[in-house]
Amino acid sequence: MRQDTDQGSAPTTHRAVVATACGAVVVAQMATTIYLPGMPALGADIGASESTLQLSVAVFVVFAALPVVAWGRAAERFGRVPAFVAAGLLFVLASAALALITNAPELLGLRVIQAIGAGGIAVVGRMMIKDLFSGADLARQLALLSMAFVVALGGGQVIGGIVTSTIGWRYGFVILAVLAAIPVAFALRISLPKPAVTLPVKGTARRLFGDRIFLASAVAGGIGFAVIVMIQQKSAFIFTDRFALPPWVFGLFGVLYGAAYLGGATYVRRAVRGVGARVMMRRGAWIMLAGCVLITAVWVVDLPRAIALPIFLAGYVTSTFGQATLFPNSAAHAVSHLAAGAAIAVSWCALIQQGLAGIASLAGPALTGLLAWSLVLTLLAAANVALVRTPESRT
Repeated sequence: MRQDTDQGSAPTTHRAVVATACGAVVVAQMATTIYLPGMPALGADIGASESTLQLSVAVFVVFAALPVVAWGRAAERFGRVPAFVAAGLLFVLASAALALITNAPELLGLRVIQAIGAGGIAVVGRMMIKDLFSGADLARQLALLSMAFVVALGGGQVIGGIVTSTIGWRYGFVILAVLAAIPVAFALRISLPKPAVTLPVKGTARRLFGDRIFLASAVAGGIGFAVIVMIQQKSAFIFTDRFALPPWVFGLFGVLYGAAYLGGATYVRRAVRGVGARVMMRRGAWIMLAGCVLITAVWVVDLPRAIALPIFLAGYVTSTFGQATLFPNSAAHAVSHLAAGAAIAVSWCALIQQGLAGIASLAGPALTGLLAWSLVLTLLAAANVALVRTPESRT
């Protein structure tokens, strides 16, 4: 349900909502990126295996996805701000507690709680954006969220690498908890009306899943997200074991990924009004496929490190640029054509996208061979190209 009021439509409120949503994106993604460089050291300290550490990434993605529709309905019933603040406080508390863990069960359990909060702030933040924008303007604002993602992707990994190499991985979680309190404080300053109590719309899921445009667009964004999560999940161990790089160097590579995501998001903001979200979505899928092919080429032959490392980085950067192009356009294209219920459709879109990434992340640890892992990435990217090229029609 839209919250169309003079107050809610004022430029000041628009800026506050966008700032809050951007902050949510930053901290939700930093829960992964600030954590990646410290994974090997964390595992050594608490006695967790590599597969358990990869599982800790997977459970975060899965449990960020599972409650998003419930968070969306809470935002519809109680208001955007109360739902956002509740999710944000959950995230802050779990992040702070992760700094004190001593064993693998504590790690996995708190990552679940942290993920539930992260999924809530991310989806409610998007819902607030959808309340205020539509069409190409929505794609442009979602691209702005992608620019916030840059801070998390690049900055989070750099911070995580430096913190792990200097004062220890535990302080990464402390920093994350402090940063997460900022968008919560921003949200408390937003004044939005509580939605009028209405009866829930029956058949929402059936209607959305029968809508070819919504389903194909949401799945396309989810597959792209799945590819990036699988790369992130494995990257810490590739850089540490295959390329023998210390955590701080791995962290510095986050600047490259951040620059790639910024480039993709900037490309979307400049081009989407001219060509439309669907065309931009197609371009992003093709770029991701090119990146995955480069990553696969690294493992086809046993290349020396001096050659393998730059090719792998080029593939990672290209895939990241493609996802920055694909993802905001897939989310905007999925919901912009809906005449009613678009705000709650945002939460269903997030469920599909996070869910697909979660499934992929659960499968990732089983792919122990790097060639098999990279081939799966390439097949997923190729399937996405085929999906976004199919004709659209609503059933």
